[in-house]
Amino acid sequence: MKEHTCMIHSNYLNILLDTAAEFRISKQELIKRSQLPLSLFDQEHLPEKIKFSDWVCIISYLLELVPDKGIGYRFGLNCRVTSHETLGFAMLSNDTLGNVILDLQKYFNIRLHKMELNIYNKNDKLIMTIHPLYQLEKHIRVEKQEAISQFLTEAAIVNIITNLKEITEYEITGMQVRVKWGKNYYHSLFEKRLPEFKFNQDKNQIIFDLKCLDLPLKFSSKSAYHFAIQHVQEEYLISQEPDNKIVSLVNRNIRLIPNEGFPTLTDTARKLRVSERVLKRELMLANTTFSSLIQTKKFALTKQLISSNKSIQEISDILGYSHINAFSRAFRGWTGKNPRDYIRDQKSSSGYVAQLH
Repeated sequence: MKEHTCMIHSNYLNILLDTAAEFRISKQELIKRSQLPLSLFDQEHLPEKIKFSDWVCIISYLLELVPDKGIGYRFGLNCRVTSHETLGFAMLSNDTLGNVILDLQKYFNIRLHKMELNIYNKNDKLIMTIHPLYQLEKHIRVEKQEAISQFLTEAAIVNIITNLKEITEYEITGMQVRVKWGKNYYHSLFEKRLPEFKFNQDKNQIIFDLKCLDLPLKFSSKSAYHFAIQHVQEEYLISQEPDNKIVSLVNRNIRLIPNEGFPTLTDTARKLRVSERVLKRELMLANTTFSSLIQTKKFALTKQLISSNKSIQEISDILGYSHINAFSRAFRGWTGKNPRDYIRDQKSSSGYVAQLH
């Protein structure tokens, strides 16, 4: 995962500190142990986001202070739906549990949990497999890496379960959790609030009955969801390009399919996991349009193909134009000339330059 996408919103640090306080760990003690800048713990000057490496450092020292107490479980329980801000509001206002799951599959890692959800169904069960997107620093001891990873995964699993239960009044039936590690004694302290766990499994998974995807939600609102998901999509774009370099992000995703052409705005928006409206607005704020970026790409590629001695018909076909006349019209829009005149002028210019050398 890119370093700039591995940032943690600082409101989660407040929740973690409150969770630590439940285990009688003071903020001052954690500051002293972690040796991180005091600004990270200053409510008045708290940055919007903190580095994942700093987040891991705090968790590492917290696990030293309260080992084997289930603090990952507790933290997952303490992160309510609204803790996730725009993503949480999108979850609350969606219409069904299934659509919430689809949104989580797309946007789960933009907030707290740097994890990927792979979702499929089998034997009338919905199965969510959780994979980490982060990499812990190599200097961290193996046993500590395992403890940190277990904390992060426990928190993610418990948080997903808690949030899904929070947004619907109906029972999510057949729920079961599978985890890779063995059973810890603290698990029994949380059993009443959690579904059945199976330990020492091959994968970390949450499973429940497929029919539950149709369960309605308590606070479903089409207008509220539309508002929230647009902000989620904008946050997702920014997480991909922290300096809001939307143009470079789009350019990387508009690649030619020979003899078919370039992707449409709809295709690109879907690939970037945003709506067409959000993509149009972000490009407008960057003083450009999707059409302009496509035309720039087409002209740049056309010049390369001309240099490769491709015929006008071949270039037209490669770029996906339905007819050579359509390509010629586009070409005149780029250069003010028809393709034949442009090629002739280019050859004349090249010949003149060759004579100079």
